[in-house]
Amino acid sequence: MIRLVCTADNHLGRFYGKMNAKQLVERRARLRRAFAETVDFAIAKRAHFFLQCGDLFDREAPPPAELTFVAQQFQKLRDANVRIYAISGNHDMPTASDGATPVRIYDALRAARVFSKRTAIEFDFIKVEGAMVALGGIAPDPRLDARADPLDGVTWNPPQCDVALLLLHCGFEECVPPDFGEAILPKARVAEMRGIDYFLLGDIHRTHKAIVDAATVIVPGATERMTFGEIGERPGFYYLELDGKTPIKMLHQSVEPQPMRREIIRTTDLPADAPTEFVFDQLNAWADAEQMLQLRIEGPLAREAYHKLRFFDIWRRGNELNFYFDLDRAGVELQTENSNHGGGGEIVSIRHEIERVATELGAQRGEDERGVIAEAKELVLARMRNAE
Repeated sequence: MIRLVCTADNHLGRFYGKMNAKQLVERRARLRRAFAETVDFAIAKRAHFFLQCGDLFDREAPPPAELTFVAQQFQKLRDANVRIYAISGNHDMPTASDGATPVRIYDALRAARVFSKRTAIEFDFIKVEGAMVALGGIAPDPRLDARADPLDGVTWNPPQCDVALLLLHCGFEECVPPDFGEAILPKARVAEMRGIDYFLLGDIHRTHKAIVDAATVIVPGATERMTFGEIGERPGFYYLELDGKTPIKMLHQSVEPQPMRREIIRTTDLPADAPTEFVFDQLNAWADAEQMLQLRIEGPLAREAYHKLRFFDIWRRGNELNFYFDLDRAGVELQTENSNHGGGGEIVSIRHEIERVATELGAQRGEDERGVIAEAKELVLARMRNAE
């Protein structure tokens, strides 16, 4: 029986721009624990293969702590006689280099076999309990257009074996979001490539399994929910037991994610006299010291009422009550005189608010202080422009 664990999109070392240093350290530790769970599972199952289908790291230059952690995990697998195969992903693949991704460090040290070619499929042949296994992979090509077929024009020779598996990092035709901007493997291509029994795909964070003619397509999904947009997903990895080409077990093994929640408060529900206190009460009801909470405030709001909402205090209270708190107020519309006559509302502009506050402060200060306020305003606005 051939036993293997397939994982992808671990995104170790992921950066969250709105997190403080302490939150970032703890969040990255959670991502590492999720990956370590896949490793421990493979060892417990005495797997023959540990397959990583891209985006092991979140960027092309991960922190040294993440590189060291992976080295330790790979050594555990090697000590347990588990063979490691991997490819890079679109996150940790440099777009302007010779393709020297961070995961190739482990290939150079012979800790793992990393497939690095972009236009030709390479295969390794391994005898496992009397069966010849062909394990192949191809690295993602950043030069491809969005939604292109990643195997179009790729050279390969059908392997002579009992079962063939192919590692890819791309989308799959029937399970990509509408705005997906990477390469997509068509079902027609899967059907055409006779000789490949299992297509194992990273890139999509939603787990998926499909049968196309005689082939099986498996998307293990991410090992943790990376954004609030993934709140409905089930993080985890896949475990397979194969008798030659025949699947005996194909199980998605869930990994317990960090609690995550999204809530919406409509401005029409806010009391006019104490809107901030109303939000505080809601935050207290939703509080969980372990969770990542996103609150969206949306709807029309009179300017006077808008200034009664103490957004900084709301943000601070949310972060005191939760592991991480994100306040989204992009959906707030300031009411104008024309609003009452069908003219619609005005989306709150951060730039306009900065200029308004600077003007109000300047009117209350002396000439020297007004100059400092003006310089501070221009500095903030310049940094905003540079960040766009």
